[in-house]
Amino acid sequence: MKTKLLTIVLLAFTGMAWGQEKSCEELLKGFDKEYKDEYDKYEKFVNEFKNLGEEITINSLEDINKKLNTKKTEIESSAKVMDSIRRIAFAYEIYCVNQKKISKEDAEKWLQNIKKYTPEIIIKKAEPSTQPQVYTYFGENQVINHDVFKNKTTESEILKSVLLEKGVESYLGDITIPKNNQEFNFYGYDDVMPDSKFKFKKLDVEIRDGYFYDIRTFVETNDGNTHVFTNQVGLSLLFYSQQGKRKNLLRYEYSLRENIPDKEYTDDKMEGLYIKVTDVMGYSYKPGNRYIPHDLILELPKNDTDNKSTNAQNRATYQIKQETHLEKILELRTYTDFLALFGKSDNGLAQIEGKAKFYLFPYPFRFFGSKKTFGQIEYFPSLSPYVNYSRFEDGTRYVDKVQSLPNIDANVRYEPVKNLDLVEKRYLSMGVDFEIFKWQHKNAPVKFSIYATFNYNLSEVNMGDDSNKISRNIKVFNRGGGLHLSTKRFNNFGFDLKAELTWYDYKNFNDDKDFILPDEIPIFRNEAELFYHPNKNPNQAVFTRLITFNYAGLSNNQAFYQFQFGYKFAIGNRTVSK
Repeated sequence: MKTKLLTIVLLAFTGMAWGQEKSCEELLKGFDKEYKDEYDKYEKFVNEFKNLGEEITINSLEDINKKLNTKKTEIESSAKVMDSIRRIAFAYEIYCVNQKKISKEDAEKWLQNIKKYTPEIIIKKAEPSTQPQVYTYFGENQVINHDVFKNKTTESEILKSVLLEKGVESYLGDITIPKNNQEFNFYGYDDVMPDSKFKFKKLDVEIRDGYFYDIRTFVETNDGNTHVFTNQVGLSLLFYSQQGKRKNLLRYEYSLRENIPDKEYTDDKMEGLYIKVTDVMGYSYKPGNRYIPHDLILELPKNDTDNKSTNAQNRATYQIKQETHLEKILELRTYTDFLALFGKSDNGLAQIEGKAKFYLFPYPFRFFGSKKTFGQIEYFPSLSPYVNYSRFEDGTRYVDKVQSLPNIDANVRYEPVKNLDLVEKRYLSMGVDFEIFKWQHKNAPVKFSIYATFNYNLSEVNMGDDSNKISRNIKVFNRGGGLHLSTKRFNNFGFDLKAELTWYDYKNFNDDKDFILPDEIPIFRNEAELFYHPNKNPNQAVFTRLITFNYAGLSNNQAFYQFQFGYKFAIGNRTVSK
């Protein structure tokens, strides 16, 4: 490119000298051809730029962004060459018309390509403004400055169509942070403290389960030291602007001291200072784009693609976008049962399970309204529909026919033996787990919840014999509730424990005179699961699970067990569209 520019400049300076040897027609046509060749190259770069846009996903954005920047540089360089050729050709056109007495019509005809193809692609610098600078936050370390879209140029329109149109239905909302070193007042627990101020430096946010789970802001005081303030209870995205006074205050956590503490900002005094969350983080959304996002971590401010600070001169607004993949919504598991595999039990040899989670009321509250940080509670936060299919071997899939019950002495408290095969050999189960109450603390790796469960199940009874099998489905509705304890070690190794008591109702769902079913079977169920998934990818996991089913009646201790090993996986990464 530099060589070509130098050649063009030399032509401009030497053209007067060798103009006697070459006619104006030859020179102007030469410029016109040079321009058209460069324009064809420019169009090629532009088309390649557009094609790159079709490959963009959140996961590939970093690599595609590098290619886009390279192609953008090629487009700009090509445009500069065309601009230089155009200016020199127009200057020589004036010389030919005025000095060589060439007609204006002929000169324009010889420069027909330059007259026809004149793309305007120069991006002007934005004027200073008091409005916040807007950026699109596509993912970790991927920030696009919206100034590039203000001018209606060819390049900006291409970039806009490539980037801003992608993932429109996945728009989360706008998060605004103050400009660097913006001063604010600290608050006491009840009112503002105008004599104590801080300067904004940084904001870290974790979004989980539909609310701002963890908010940490880094501020600097007049002694040059940095202090970290954090929330005690999550703030709902849906009611962010309506949170109560206590939930809006960030409390002091710790300090990063580089200088000797000023008397005004000792640790004891910092404990009495609070920051209002709306001073350091604004959140808004556009109509039609209010939804529960996936888990997301934001570290703001971010430098833009040119490595320039995004909030150095003014506030910065980040438009947060996520691509909605089916793997984020639907959890699938496939597993086998060790006890069935080695012939120790009649459990399902192969099983597949699908489960999804939907949020109902993701609104955290202080634990019984406590002023201290005892964690947060949620009421009816979510429900999880699921379906499970078990594949049994032909020899073990059927439940033995239940015989008539024996005569019972009315004066003796007696409960007949129940047939747990009806529960063990369910080949299809579908239902919903309804979370009623959940407690967790943001600084603890444990969660505790109480849930209700409702499910519909099918088993098979062989009404014939071994040589002539006649299958008949047994239906049952199960309802009950339980406790769920979940904990994690590191970020990818966890343990789940469930204990639930349920009742299987056979009486109201079957009407068959060929055999007698129990009215109801009470079951106490324990489940312990150990799982491991790659860091930052909970959609892929290996797990092992032990489940015990114990008859919970008055006079029987029947039980059966399941020991499962399997894989939790995603079913693809195609974007969900409208």
